[in-house]
This record gives sequence, structure tokens and C-alpha cells, in this order.
Amino acid sequence: MSKKLILCVVLALSLILVGTGYAYWTDTLNVTTKATTGDLDVTFVDLGAYAQYANETETNGWSIIDGIVKGDYQGFIPSNFWGLDAKDYNEVFNGNKDAYYDHADGYNRVEMDAELLDPGEELENDIYPGFPYGKGDVHGDTISIELYNMYPGYAQAFRSDIINTGSIAARLSAVNFKLSRLIVNEEEIDVNAKTKAMIGVALLVQDEDYPTTNSTYGEIVKLASHFSGDDEVFELGGVKFVRLSALENLDEEILENFILIPEDNSQHRADLFIGIAVDPDADGVYTTGSVADMKKNDDSKTQNKGIKLDITFGWDQFNAGSDPDTDNILKKQN
Repeated sequence: MSKKLILCVVLALSLILVGTGYAYWTDTLNVTTKATTGDLDVTFVDLGAYAQYANETETNGWSIIDGIVKGDYQGFIPSNFWGLDAKDYNEVFNGNKDAYYDHADGYNRVEMDAELLDPGEELENDIYPGFPYGKGDVHGDTISIELYNMYPGYAQAFRSDIINTGSIAARLSAVNFKLSRLIVNEEEIDVNAKTKAMIGVALLVQDEDYPTTNSTYGEIVKLASHFSGDDEVFELGGVKFVRLSALENLDEEILENFILIPEDNSQHRADLFIGIAVDPDADGVYTTGSVADMKKNDDSKTQNKGIKLDITFGWDQFNAGSDPDTDNILKKQN
């Protein structure tokens, strides 16, 4: 072997060592954590006149009490008036509102409406498979009920479902009531103490499964159960209505720990029933009463008046206020 060849080999090895001689062996470990936040979304669906479900229809039950005796109707509109066979559960009056107007023509000029205000996005899936609402149906957090030109002895009832479309179970924590002035067509409607006393509300929220074996709660909100005096309630059609004057600054006591579980039709889907009425006032406490027993009250004090009632249902995530009395080894890093 020539000396020239040996020098070439040595030079090549030297280049290799120069290229790696200044590095060290290294290694890494990685912890990858993926986390997202869920959502709390309790909402109203399936708003309707009472009753659009067959199981809500009682024998001779009423949906409207109007005092009109005409044809088959003896002073009230039965709860099946709105057409149970139509099965259009997302139409408030099942298309029959005009039919009531025709029936009442010449007797009253009541105007009625109910809707979900600012409805949210359409339901993304069938929350409760087999039920009449699901993917594509709208939902909302505010129900608006408007009843104009009511009169003493008139009452009307509505219904809605309350469901949880979020990813976290929700707990009903409070029900609040607020009275305020009513504005119609940018005009403020007069209100007084007699108005608040003559108009009443009935409110029932119950577990959808009550009283089946799946239910552990039953009636959750029973508004009239907290009131009894004549100055607090009046009765019409077998229902006690709480005078709005008795509702000011009231926080309703509710069944503790009522839970709505997401996407589970066997766990506490709630029904809401609400009625609005005007005291018949047969004794003439607020009005002149009847001709047979006329009082000296001024009827103008209670005519052409109005008021707005807001009912707010407050929901917490199911574990609000929960701080377990325990610890973990990670406490050492505190």
C-alpha cells in the first residue's frame, strides 16, 4: 500500500470524527393533554296551547274559559279544541287560532299569541328519538305570551317542554317573578294596583316522567300552593290563580336538586304549564260587580289596563357549590 493511500484514509476518518465529535445523546418525553369546555343549555321546545298532547287532555278539561255558550261549547273551549289529530306539535295553536276567533265573534275581541322569542339554532340531532321534536326544530330561552282585551272571568292556558340540549346536567335553582309596565305599539299601557290584583297566573312545572317509576321528583313548581288568602288568589275553572299583586318580589321555592340530564328522555324532561286569567270578581271587590248586586266601584279603574310579567327560571350546572372533602397527592405541589 502506498503512503498516499494511507493519508487519504486517515483524512476521511478525521472528517467523520469532526462532524460528530461535538454532539451528545438526547431524548425527550411528552405529555399531551387535550381538553375542551362543554356547554350548559337548558331551553324551551314545543310551545303550544293547552293541550296538544292527548295525555294532557282531561275529561271536559278546558283550554280557554270565555263564558260563551254557543253550539257544543258551554262557556269554555275544551282542551282538545286545538286538534290533537293534527300532530303539528311545533305550531302553537295547530293552525286553529282563527277558528277560535270565528267562534268568539260578536262575544269578545280577545287577541292571543304565543311564541319563542329569538329562537336559537335548530336542534342538531334528535334529542329524544320518537318524540315530535328533534333535528331541525327550533328552540328558545324566552316564551312570550300575549293576551289582549281579556275580561273578568276569562282564562287561557299554555304548555311547553323544558329540555337540556347541552353537555352538562343542569339543576333548577330558582324561579323569579318580575312585574313591569306594558308597552304596545310604542305606547305605554296604564297599570294600577287593581290591575295587578285582578290578573292572575297559574304555574306548574313537573317531571315529564311523573308519576311513572322513572320519576323521583313529581311536581317541581306548584305556584298556588304558597298562597291561600282571597287577597292572594282567586279560583276559576277549578284552578287557583295567584294575583300578580302577590307575586311582587317573590322567589319561588323549588324542589331541591331537580336535575335535567342531557339527551336522556328517561331522566327529568320537564313539562311547563301556565295559565293567565282575570278575576271574575262576582262580589264586586274591584269592579261594580253584577247589576243584581251592584257596587259603587269605578269600572274605568280596571278597564283598558295592562301589565307585563316576566318569569325567570335559573339553572346552575349540576355540581355548583360542590367541593369534595378530600385531597390528592397533588396537594404536595401547592
